[in-house]
Amino acid sequence: MASEQKFIRENTKRSLIKKFLLKEIEGAGFGGMNIQRTPIGTRVNILVERPGMVIGKGGAKIKELTSTIHTKFDVENPQIEIQEAGASAALNAQIMAEKLAEALQRGWHFRRAGHSTVRRIMNAGAKGCQIVIAGKLTGARHRTEKFTEGHVKYCGEIAKEVMDNGYASAKLKAGVLGVKVRIMKPDSKLPDEVKLKISEKKEEKPDKKEKTKDKEELKKSSEKTDEKKTTDKTDIKKITKIPGIGASVVKKLEKEKIGSLEELYEMDVDDIISIEGIGKKTSEILIKNLKKLIEEGK
Repeated sequence: MASEQKFIRENTKRSLIKKFLLKEIEGAGFGGMNIQRTPIGTRVNILVERPGMVIGKGGAKIKELTSTIHTKFDVENPQIEIQEAGASAALNAQIMAEKLAEALQRGWHFRRAGHSTVRRIMNAGAKGCQIVIAGKLTGARHRTEKFTEGHVKYCGEIAKEVMDNGYASAKLKAGVLGVKVRIMKPDSKLPDEVKLKISEKKEEKPDKKEKTKDKEELKKSSEKTDEKKTTDKTDIKKITKIPGIGASVVKKLEKEKIGSLEELYEMDVDDIISIEGIGKKTSEILIKNLKKLIEEGK
């Protein structure tokens, strides 16, 4: 029982230190921590996006943190080591959750912020990600909005092993918005991924004519797939076909990173009005005519 109690004590201490650091270094992009016991003392590795905010002027902030960890949590000779996230920041769920919460506090529309965060995570090489924003998003009632792309595991032991979770909250005038980010990293291995071993038997070499034919067929198939990819999404510039809507509206939508008619069709009247320079009339005209334009494009 003594050993079990020791494990419980150590884990509770770790979780309390993590909560304390989340509060103290808010805005520095806290990406997680690791505590290791050494013969000299206790090493606390902190992963941060902006290390300058943790160190402070002349190392004042880091000295303050070490003293509070020593006195408040009874940690023997704590030594804080700061690790910069750098390029891997986009694949850290906690950092991305905090970034998204900051964007919402700065006045970003929740749908724009969610889509841009998903794009950034997937461009970094993630296998999949999911963003959940909950709270008073558009009206007085609480609602939940999800942004999912790629492969995501929801339950079981594999979800614990493969998924990286991050939580943050954005304090707005209407109330507090909860932000949850889940990322499947590029190096994660799934149990259903199977590699086939090819037998070492020598195969007969194909003729040169057959090789050239195969190459030509591959080229044709790749060209067809490229054509399909381009036609999947309709260009936003086609809204100029709608009477009363000019190129200025297109520029405003492109500023908000809305590049296709399908993205615009997902938005409602309130979302379009929230974009600077677009009024209620133009947003209503867009929503009425968008379906026809998309069907014509297909």
